Amino acid sequence: MLEDSKGVTLIELILIISLLSILLAIPIIRGNNILNYKERKELREFKNDINYARNRAVVESKLYSVDIRLNSNTYLIYKYSNFPETIKKKEFTSGIKFKSTNIKNNELVFNYSGAPKDSGTIYLESRKGKKISITVTPATGKVNIYFH
Repeated sequence: MLEDSKGVTLIELILIISLLSILLAIPIIRGNNILNYKERKELREFKNDINYARNRAVVESKLYSVDIRLNSNTYLIYKYSNFPETIKKKEFTSGIKFKSTNIKNNELVFNYSGAPKDSGTIYLESRKGKKISITVTPATGKVNIYFH
């Protein structure tokens, strides 16, 4: 004579808890990936904007600059003709923060050949505190991003 058992075994309970924890962890993982994607997208845009300023300086035979504003976490692209003309203003909003630069006056100025007047490194930090450096090489103005 078998008794009708209405209870839950320990194995069934462990399986249900495991499945629920996996299902609840998926949105957390996706949320971190989305934020990392947005940060990387902003970094790529910043690198592309530096390259844009360098290339426009060559094509137009005018001075172009990327002015880094550490306090407001923004940068501006200027074109110098008779007077400075603002081409673009961008603020980092996805967690990237400017920390410092070793570039004179925090401004990358590109001359007619595309070479930076003062090259150097821009130091940034991600939302999670990860260190990032962007280097601009002398003479060529090549831009590299390094994650530390």
